[in-house]
Amino acid sequence: MQEFEISPASHNDREQVIQLMGKIYPGDMAARYDWLYTDNPHGRALSWLAIERASGEAVGCTSIFPRKVMVLGRERVGGIGGDCFIEPRVRRQGLATALHAVSFAQMRERGVDFMYGPPTRNNLGALVKAGSHLVTNYKRWVRPLTSRGAYRAAFSRMPTKGQANLANIPIRVLDRLTRSNARGYTLEEINDFGDFGAEFDVMFQRASTAHPVACRRDCSYLAWRYLAAPARSQTPLAVRQNGRLEGFVAIERAGEFAAIADLFSAPDAKLMDAILQLAIENAAAAGCSSIEISLTQDSALARRVRRHGFIGREERGFQVAVADEDPQRDVLLKAQSWHFTEADQDMDRVFVSPPSSNESEF
Repeated sequence: MQEFEISPASHNDREQVIQLMGKIYPGDMAARYDWLYTDNPHGRALSWLAIERASGEAVGCTSIFPRKVMVLGRERVGGIGGDCFIEPRVRRQGLATALHAVSFAQMRERGVDFMYGPPTRNNLGALVKAGSHLVTNYKRWVRPLTSRGAYRAAFSRMPTKGQANLANIPIRVLDRLTRSNARGYTLEEINDFGDFGAEFDVMFQRASTAHPVACRRDCSYLAWRYLAAPARSQTPLAVRQNGRLEGFVAIERAGEFAAIADLFSAPDAKLMDAILQLAIENAAAAGCSSIEISLTQDSALARRVRRHGFIGREERGFQVAVADEDPQRDVLLKAQSWHFTEADQDMDRVFVSPPSSNESEF
């Protein structure tokens, strides 16, 4: 590591971070930087750069994006880890592990109590070596909406016997077998910043008390997350029962594919079933062949998706970095604690072509 200098990045390093991240993400990285790194209402991003001493070139970086998190009813400042990249020519020298070790050592003095997230498989090992803990798995689930969607969901890899049988069930039969009662519940599309009013704060506060760990979804965050996002590809929807706000769901569509980017409510089985049913019906009405959702696999919501005909697909590790002396360490390291969805990664697209394994470290 004597060949590199690792130090916190400031706003003056904006162009270097943009240049490195532009090698991972398509589109306007400058707009993404302003939205994600500087405008997040929960706090500005914490970033670290690795500078090669011989050339003076920035050859690596990593970031932690602050997020208010409710832990057993107590508001804490956590951070989603992300945007870790190492130039290919300096890989396999331990630089990713060194970046994570420095970020873990310095994040608390910069206001972040713990870091969490589902990194790529390439990066998980570096995070664990730096002191993070593998807590659970983060799993993608796909629910077919048409016969073509059923075969694609089951047979894009070797199916289990149950998946193969599911693909042979006519969609109308599958819909009938998995339908939940959503009577009295409605979805209401949110288009304006003013629509994210104080009722969302009330709903989140009420629902979050039943979740051991839940990333905060206050009205200012939701407005920033969905209405100010550069891509604006995810449609936020209020879930109401007889007019009262009971939950929130965000759906993204790309051609014939749909994804539930976010779903939050109290962890009540009937309520979660009703919201999943509404999301399935919304995607089917839009002509989609499948709808997917990604979740920490031990969460209350993950236990409901299988009942609705979702097929389990690939998974990757979900890790948490927290100090040994943290008073809530046990709950943060418990698999069943976390309610975590795709939207909690603060990515404004679900359907992004993932970087190949030799391009990205996170």
